[in-house]
Amino acid sequence: MDNTGLAFEAAKILTRADGAFAKTRQIGDVKITDVRLSAEAGARIGKRAGRYITLHGEPHAAGMTALLRRALLQLLPPRGRLFAAGLGNPDVTPDRLGAAAIRSVIATGDACRQKNARYSFAAVETDVAARTGIETARLVKAITRELKPDCVIIVDALSCKDPRFIGKTVQLSSAGITPGSGSADRGDFTAVTPELLHCPVASIGVPTVAALSAVTNDPKDNGFLVTPPDIDTIINMWAEVIGGALSN
Repeated sequence: MDNTGLAFEAAKILTRADGAFAKTRQIGDVKITDVRLSAEAGARIGKRAGRYITLHGEPHAAGMTALLRRALLQLLPPRGRLFAAGLGNPDVTPDRLGAAAIRSVIATGDACRQKNARYSFAAVETDVAARTGIETARLVKAITRELKPDCVIIVDALSCKDPRFIGKTVQLSSAGITPGSGSADRGDFTAVTPELLHCPVASIGVPTVAALSAVTNDPKDNGFLVTPPDIDTIINMWAEVIGGALSN
């Protein structure tokens, strides 16, 4: 099992013969990596099959919000009802990306349908099971069952192997996301996937922590995480970018 939420990090050991396909291009200061994993390839690196689009660049890079929006549209249906869930603990800085992004989005409900807009939009912060008493995946599934959206968007913080990627990349995926899998306490977490929700999923994640072992080169430090001192600023900038991409 890998120690990263970033598919392109884990997929470096794979080739097309393994069932992995990767394409990279540069637009201004932003590099875009598009990785597609078969079930077999995903199983080799502990990832689910699907498409993973990663934008490498600073959140304030020119055009980042527009590029993120363009990438997101590749995972969404042409039109319909969207439900976005911001995961994580809003009181823990490296984990509050989901809540911060959702707070910067204006939910439209069904009003947009009446105006023949492309999407209607509902959003919620899930918080964490330790405070709500409800497992995040169960909560998202219950709301999805009630709203019956055409696609669910999940926003959450990720972990990465290389600390240089913290705050420097944003990953979108059609494969879903596992709440809490980036934490140092690696318990059993239910993944929020298309199979669980019976609905397409587009996840958005930014790495906010890395394993301490990546800095110390000591495997014994694998259970500890590091984050930069300016993580609050990083979170705020990415929340604005993600919120802008969801609102446009």
